[in-house]
Amino acid sequence: MSVPLALGALAAPRTYKLTTTSHMRMNAAEERNVYHTVARQTLLARKPNNTYRLKIEVLSFEAENPSFFTALAADLNQVSNSLVVQTDIYGRLEQIENKADMLKTWQRIRSGVVKKYEKLYPKAFFDAFGQNIQVAGLFEKTLRHKGLHGVLLPGIYGYGYSAEAPVTGRRVLEQFINQVDLPLLTTTTLQPTEPADNVLRLKVAGTLNEEAFRDDDLRRLLRTMADNPLLKVSMNATCQERYDLEAATGWLIRAEQRLSAEVPGIYQNEVHHHIETVS
Repeated sequence: MSVPLALGALAAPRTYKLTTTSHMRMNAAEERNVYHTVARQTLLARKPNNTYRLKIEVLSFEAENPSFFTALAADLNQVSNSLVVQTDIYGRLEQIENKADMLKTWQRIRSGVVKKYEKLYPKAFFDAFGQNIQVAGLFEKTLRHKGLHGVLLPGIYGYGYSAEAPVTGRRVLEQFINQVDLPLLTTTTLQPTEPADNVLRLKVAGTLNEEAFRDDDLRRLLRTMADNPLLKVSMNATCQERYDLEAATGWLIRAEQRLSAEVPGIYQNEVHHHIETVS
């Protein structure tokens, strides 16, 4: 295609099933899990400047290996299970518009959540969570280019794709490890499909943006955690992604994202997302 890819109106919302396989290791501690999420996306408005207003609702969430941490995450995620978001011209999450609703949800569930976890988490932790909802741009950092919202809003719109001209770009996974961001350089290419399929297929390959990566921040963090001021720290990161979109509307049919980030001998994080249309 030569005209910029855009998200068109649909007669009804679209429902997706996301399966996420996660493997994380920090020194000797290791965690593996598989998560299943069903979510609904509704296009509320396509604005004249080609940005989008969307509603994204999590209908169900399940971990194959339930734990204390997955239970805590599920409880806290009640706050963000129904979001109205504004995107930029590329379809990336820019702003959450219904922060007031998020705060009301937190005020409603807060006492029960605090009581449930009071033996393991101090009240200050939950106070900070509530305050963070109100800080401009902070909650967006926890969702942008990550998980469900990173798959549904990957920033692939607004470009004219052709097989002969790959599109290069930059992406930042904010607060990827604590407060350390993970910047990536990406290349997106149009893949061949059969005309009868009416599918637009995009492939994305990404590597660490070494010039933008603040390795001093990562070094300080890991040296503090390991209590070793001489610890050698270097980050490796890659991503591989594929998106199948309806050629007529630009809506997502299915997608895969694979991200691998590693500090050899210290830290490893591998995430695989697979999403497909349910209805």
